[in-house]
Amino acid sequence: MVASVYHRFKVERLFHRMKRHASGDSDSTRYSVRVVSRTFDILELLRDTDHPLSLGDISRRLGMVKSSGFRLLRTLEHRGYVERIGDDGRYHLGPELMTLMRGPAGHRRLMDTALPHMERLLEKFEETVNLGVWRDGEVLYLVMLESPHAFRMTARVGARSPVHSTALGKAIAAYLPEDEVGTVLRARRFPALTSRTITSPAAWRRELTRIRVRGMAEDNGETEPEASCIAAPIFDAGGRPLGAISISGPTSRIRVLKPRAARALVAGCHAISRTLGFSSASTRREGVNGASSRVAGS
Repeated sequence: MVASVYHRFKVERLFHRMKRHASGDSDSTRYSVRVVSRTFDILELLRDTDHPLSLGDISRRLGMVKSSGFRLLRTLEHRGYVERIGDDGRYHLGPELMTLMRGPAGHRRLMDTALPHMERLLEKFEETVNLGVWRDGEVLYLVMLESPHAFRMTARVGARSPVHSTALGKAIAAYLPEDEVGTVLRARRFPALTSRTITSPAAWRRELTRIRVRGMAEDNGETEPEASCIAAPIFDAGGRPLGAISISGPTSRIRVLKPRAARALVAGCHAISRTLGFSSASTRREGVNGASSRVAGS
């Protein structure tokens, strides 16, 4: 059974909501507020760091007394919200956080339905497989299954990536309503992450049209040099893209396996969409700018 990397993901909305309500007048309330605020400071620090941190690292970065940090970390560890790893006792986010996201307000059904298909893709192609969703004009990573290769592509669960360069972002954006795509174009710049990044909104729109024709998206060194990715969308019962799954790896390996991997990826995403209620009876739908488009797997 492939171990999915469920222990890191974005909980900003929860953090910010809790912090907004962290106010009061009494001494006891102010003390409780400080404890809650410090707890979220720790979780947010671990979320935004690419590697585990020691108690000393956390205390130093947050300006926290070590004894206080130790008590908070022990409590969080006991509840499963952080994990201590290695001989030096460094910390990273724990799996219990995922249960918050997998509640009614999260993406529980999408993840549960997608995971078996993602595991099969990983087993067959041995490259990193990601599940991402659209969040505020960016791609939010929900699940990542790492390649067994020493040289592999990785993404932190809970991290966000730009939609203009990633295959996940483009696969979702290609099937979004025009007004939502227009909002992204007005609100965001398209920085050049590599020499191959699409930086022109007009060129990006043309790329979305090509994606709808092919039924899948590609990132050919547009986000990271020498890294490539293919992605296909997942649809809900109404035909709206819920998210996308991608296969990513070094360009040299993805180039070889892309024809076979693309077929398997599109078929898997179509199977997930059907399970989630999408009907293949209508294999054409209106995409951005009203262009007739090919739905993945049709």
